[in-house]
Amino acid sequence: MRPRLWTDDNAAPRRYDIDAELGECPYWIAGASRLAWVDIAGQRYATLDPATGATQTHRFPHRVGSAAPIDAGTAILATDDGLYRWRLDRPLERLPSPDMRGITFNDGKCDSAGRFWIGSRARDGSSGGGTLFRFEGGVAPEPIASGFDVCNGMGWSPDGRFFYLIDTVPRHLYRFHYDAARGALGHRELLSGFEGVPGKPDGLAVDAVGRIWCAMWDGSGIVILSPQGVPIDWLPTPCPRPTSCAFGDTDLRTLYVTSARIGLNPDDPAFGASGALLAYRLAVAGQPVARFAG
Repeated sequence: MRPRLWTDDNAAPRRYDIDAELGECPYWIAGASRLAWVDIAGQRYATLDPATGATQTHRFPHRVGSAAPIDAGTAILATDDGLYRWRLDRPLERLPSPDMRGITFNDGKCDSAGRFWIGSRARDGSSGGGTLFRFEGGVAPEPIASGFDVCNGMGWSPDGRFFYLIDTVPRHLYRFHYDAARGALGHRELLSGFEGVPGKPDGLAVDAVGRIWCAMWDGSGIVILSPQGVPIDWLPTPCPRPTSCAFGDTDLRTLYVTSARIGLNPDDPAFGASGALLAYRLAVAGQPVARFAG
């Protein structure tokens, strides 16, 4: 019998009605015991206190593709206009950015050394226009790999030996050998094509033993893959478009799942909890969130 990965018999999540058009890139802020996320279409960065349900929302003049923590009250934002440092009640600080003509930033995360890795996609949706960038601060992000359609969900194995990256449109999960000391990518292999799994892969999170939890856009669930890329379990969501997930709370045993309502009909019975933030209690733990060091 396989081990149970969540604690509720019916996998019933707690629901926070954050009213996101296109919720994405959740991460846990350990120093503040809050969850952060972005709403790309809503052009906002927000944080939630799960204990009270209180939300703080901050709107911006540009679409925010992703964010990562700097400290408990500061974040780095990847927008369709470039990179910014955000802090409450202070003006946005523009950081060195690449030429954004023709591209927009998408998902992003920090590695264990505090480098910010950001994916991009072509603004016109053209195939092969996505690039993976590495940002260490001081100079513009460096392009590391290119030729993706939608450079999306990313994460690292617990031992830091592997880096995972989603290319959403062709439904590919790549695994790169990773040199954590240099922040360098090595050999790339196609780890999964999500055969037999509904929907398109979006954001992901890696748990403490290396399983990959990937949100499936238009698939109504989270697929759990073994470290070898084999689907081993399925966590259903009460919405068709889960977008990403992150481990949170003090024990890192709550899986927070963002979702999208964009393009969906609220009168459709399948609409469900679209646009909400969902929280599942798990029988397994995730990894701590790395912060931007630049």
